[in-house]
Order: sequence, then structure tokens, then C-alpha cells
Amino acid sequence: MFRILLPNGRVSLYSGRWDKEDSPLGWRALVPSGSGGTTGIVVGVSEGETEREVIEFPDEAPLLNQWGLSLVEELSLDYLMHKGVLLFKLLPSAFLWKEEELLTIADIKPVGLDRKSLEIIEYVRKRRGVKPENLKKKYNPDLIKLLLKKGFLAIKRSWRAPDVEEKFYRLNLPLKEALKKVRSKEKKRLLVFLAGKELVSEEELIEWGFKRRLLNELLREGLISLEREHLSRQRDKGKPSVELVKRVFGGRVLIWSTFEKALQEIAFIAEQNLNRGHSTLILFPDYGELERSISVLNYSFGDKLIEIHSRLQARRVYENWFRAYREPVVVAGTYISMLCPAHSLSTVVLFDESSAGVKLRHVGNLDIRRASLILTKKLGASLVFTTPAPSLSSYYMVKKGRMNLEGEPPSPETTVIKRDPTEVLTEELYKQLKIYKDKDILFLVPKHGYSYVYCPRCETLSECPECGTFLTYSLKREELYCTRCRYQREELTCPECEGELEEVGFGLEKAVEVIEDNLGLEDNFHFSTHPHWESKHELVVILSADSLLSVPSYRAKEELLLYLLKAKNVAGEKLFVQTLFPDEEVFKALNEGATETIYSKELEERERDMLPPFWRLLLIKTTNRELENYVFKVVSPNVKSTYNVRENSYELLVRFRERKTLWKVKQLLKRFSRDIIEVKVDPF
Repeated sequence: MFRILLPNGRVSLYSGRWDKEDSPLGWRALVPSGSGGTTGIVVGVSEGETEREVIEFPDEAPLLNQWGLSLVEELSLDYLMHKGVLLFKLLPSAFLWKEEELLTIADIKPVGLDRKSLEIIEYVRKRRGVKPENLKKKYNPDLIKLLLKKGFLAIKRSWRAPDVEEKFYRLNLPLKEALKKVRSKEKKRLLVFLAGKELVSEEELIEWGFKRRLLNELLREGLISLEREHLSRQRDKGKPSVELVKRVFGGRVLIWSTFEKALQEIAFIAEQNLNRGHSTLILFPDYGELERSISVLNYSFGDKLIEIHSRLQARRVYENWFRAYREPVVVAGTYISMLCPAHSLSTVVLFDESSAGVKLRHVGNLDIRRASLILTKKLGASLVFTTPAPSLSSYYMVKKGRMNLEGEPPSPETTVIKRDPTEVLTEELYKQLKIYKDKDILFLVPKHGYSYVYCPRCETLSECPECGTFLTYSLKREELYCTRCRYQREELTCPECEGELEEVGFGLEKAVEVIEDNLGLEDNFHFSTHPHWESKHELVVILSADSLLSVPSYRAKEELLLYLLKAKNVAGEKLFVQTLFPDEEVFKALNEGATETIYSKELEERERDMLPPFWRLLLIKTTNRELENYVFKVVSPNVKSTYNVRENSYELLVRFRERKTLWKVKQLLKRFSRDIIEVKVDPF
């Protein structure tokens, strides 16, 4: 019998024949489940009998190898998740097959039928099968029932892979020319948003508040174009760093450099691996950086380069996955490529370890840095991090001698400018921008929307009633919204007291408006909420970085430092930073080129306050006030309790260092399952 791990986290027993020489561990199995079927992974074998049988082993090779299964096992404990749930969240959706019931056309010729019946049959024929519920929504259910009864339609069961295609848009014309062709303010804002970006997904545009109607109108007018797949662009190879490669093999290296140089180093390392018959896995937390890197890697490796990410067609993901199992390749992908059973994998690269995407919020806050470290330990492989600005945890590894620091971070001329609270564009910066107006300029504002909002009656910034985050006002969307939990409010009044609100501070929307009023919108002007490592600009202007310090988080100073260093990384000539607090030590260190002192001071404070990377954090939400005493005695004495008014629950923040603490928490979950609402490891 086969022990098969299912997507719901359970392990079930199924009987079946096994006629292959290899072990069945890690193979994908299609198994009966409820009224249909689902996908499972073989995690063991045992003696005994069961009436349930495996429907099929659909692949020619195992989906996972032993180290992949072992990695999931360890991460499931690290993040207190069921193995099955974690595994199927990490796997590409191309492998998550389900058996569906479909209506198809039968062998009987549709002779003598009325026009509507023929229309239904033709609709089903073109789609090679339609779900019954979908067809009944479009056509008369009684007519469909009659066509089934007469034998013109038939029901069959079919296994289907999910559709993973996405739509992407780009600007067709130079921004100046495109703006002349539209009058609508909404269309102009959309064109400005697309300017300077190669491709933007429809999902991202919708999240920013742009309507599909606008996209369709601009498509018809020829101002933007729609693409579903991207072609690679050729680029020059960089000079290899032989000494760096020698230090990489068998060790751990953090490369702090520009995007182009880091990619050149990685390409050379991967080339050396291929020459030795080994594979390289390159993980990209940010899809934009993956897209830009593919062109360089494709030029270097051709058909030896394999992509694995959710924006590929399911068929290509499937083919690439098993090709990587058979021969040495270079695998470039997002987190779903982490479990790819690559042939003789000897180097794992995490490209841009300081990206916000390294924390997978939808996968139990799993940190790709931690997963990469565990993976290389199990493989005995080399680990390489690249970065535009080292995270504090990676810098700590360097200071402790667990990782070598390589590279030369860029150092453009930096100017810090004091601004008043009411200013968006200071007079000093305005004069500088007039001088450099013809340069390629990136304007940065680390805040979405138009502004925050202040309630004079409550005497505080308005907060989201769902999660407590400061609400954002969007002039474009004419609403208040939360950037954290997607709460929306059309009434421009305080959620607490219904009082009138006042604008406070500014976001990207207002920044675009002010720049347009003072300097105009030029083709060489680009706007963003954060610097993209893969882009390069002659001038980078941070109109206000202070909002990063206002976030109530122990990571606020680190986030500000990373933001400034990333902006510095993409600035070719000059970096201008406007701030209310030019004497703040982070800004002074940036001006003086002494940023490493900020890292050292922050590490000292974190160690003193028992915070990461010295300690791990655990958040337990419960309805049982007495649970704190049990946690204090059994789990960890370092626990702090607060009451969450919004959720009517108690939040226990636990600090711990030893991994065995997680075993105690698992026992806690079993004993107090009815009292515990949620548990998060590394929640912030």
C-alpha cells in the first residue's frame, strides 16, 4: 500500500501496482477523492489492505526527490504548518490536477435540432467540454437536460490542469505623444503609470484602481498593447570573476552589487556548474527581476536555461520540471521552483535577498532565505545571496563569519534636503531638477494613494477598522482604503466618528500631480513607490522617505535604510533625498557613506530587545485569557500579552531561540485547539 500525502494535509492509504525499478517516494499519484479525484504525493509504503486504489501515476519520473520531501518536513515544523498544506502551496499549480465532470458532444449527429440547440452543441464542441454548472448559467437548464436525455450531449470525467495564463500591458507610444491623444484624467494617470515599465500585469493595474474599461478603450485606441508571453532580449556577457567563483563553491556568499554585475557573476557560476555536469537553481522573489534576468541568462545558456513560475503555461512548467530531473540545467524561477528535483544541484542562488517577496505571507510567513539555507545544508550545496542592500539578517550572518561578503556597492553623489511638512517639492530640489530636467529621473514616494487622512474630532490619523493600519486616501478612486487588508470605504468620513477628514502628508498620486504642475510630465520622468533593482536611472529623487519611520514596527529603521540603499543602487549619477528629519542618524550615515555603522547599531539594539535575528517571534491569538500562564510555564518565559479590541481576542507574543520550542507549541495547539484562533511564526 502507498501512503499518499493529500492537499488537505492528511496522509491516506491507497493500494495499487508499482512496476518501476525506482522507489515510489516523491511520485505524483492521481487518487479518488469524494465524487471526483485529486492529486497526491507518495511519502511512504506500508503493509495492509484498503479498498481505495490509485487511479494513475501520470508522470515518467518522481515529482520530488528525497531532499525535497525532507525540506518540506523541516519547514512544516519551522512554520507550524501541515506537511500536505505546505507542500501543495509550494508546488506549481500545473501539477495540482483535479478530476472534473464535463459535458461533451456525443457521437450522434445533431440532425433536426432547433437553432438554440445547435448553438449549445457548437459552444460545447469548440471548448471540447464545458462544466455543467457553467453551461446551465449560459443556456436554459431544461434544454440542456433534454439534449442529454436524447443523447446529443454526454457526461464524461476529465482531469484538468489549472489555467495559469495572465495578461500584461505596455505603453505603445512615447508618453508625451500618448498624453496628447487622450482627454480623460483617468486615462492620463494610467498612461503615466505604464510609462517607463516594460510590462505590467492586469492584476497589478486592477489593484491600483484602474478599470478594465479603461484598458479596453486604450487598447482599441492603440495607445497600449496586450501581451501574454515575453520574448527574451540578448545582452552582452560580463567579465567573469574567477576568484569569486572559487570562494562560492562549497561555501556561502553575499554579493552586494548592482543588478547587472550580480547577474553576470551568477551567470558565470552557473556556467562553471554546467561544465562540471551540475545544475544551478536561481530563486527570484520579485517577478520583475526574474523577467529582466531571463534575457541575460537566455543569451548565456540558450536551451540549458529552464523557467519555472506561475506565469508560464502549465504545459511548459510540466515539461521543464521533468527535464531538470533528467539533465544538468540552470533553473530560474519564483518560489514554486524551490522543490524542483534538479539534476546534481550544486548551487542555490537567492536573487535579491532583501526583496519584500522573500516572506511568503500566503505560505505561513515562510522566509525563502531560511528555506534556501536549509536546502543547501541538506544538499551540501553552495549558497549565494545577491542584494542591492543587505537585509539585517544577512548582514548578521556576514558579521558572524557564516557568509562571505563580496562586491562593490555603487556610490553616486548623495544630497539630503530638509523639507517642511507642507512641502512636496522644496525650492532647493526644484532648482536642481530644473538643471537636470533632461536627465532620466526616477521620482520615489514610499506611499500609495494621495495622502493619509486626519480626523480632528478623534485627534488622530484614521485607522482601518479591520486591522488598524493607517488608511490611505485615493483621489483617483475617490475612496479610503487599507494597503494591508484591502478594506475600502467610499464615504470620505472617519470610520470611528463619521467626522470630516483632512489630508495629511502625501502619496504617489499627489507627487505626480505636483511634478506635473511644476515641471510637466516628460518621457524621461518615472514614478514609483519603491526602487526596482533591475532599473537604472541617471537621477533618483526620494520626495519623502519619512513615512517609513512612522510604521509601528521594530523593523522600521531597517526598512528605511534598505529603501535608501536600494535607491542609491539604481542611481547612476545623483541621489536626492527630501526629509523632515535630516539629522536622523540613518540620513546622516547615508550622506557620509557610513551605512555599515547603522547595521551595527541596529544589531546591538535588536540583541538587547530580544528581537530577530537573535530571537524568533511567535504570535498566538486566543480567546482564553488564562492561556498566557500556560505559555509562560511550558513554552517560553518570554511572553507578552495584549488585548485586541477589534477582534475581541488576546494576542500572546512569544520570543524563543531553541527549535524545540516549536514542538511545545504543537502540543499546545492540540491541548487548546478550541481556544486558539491563530498561530503565526515570524509574523512581522
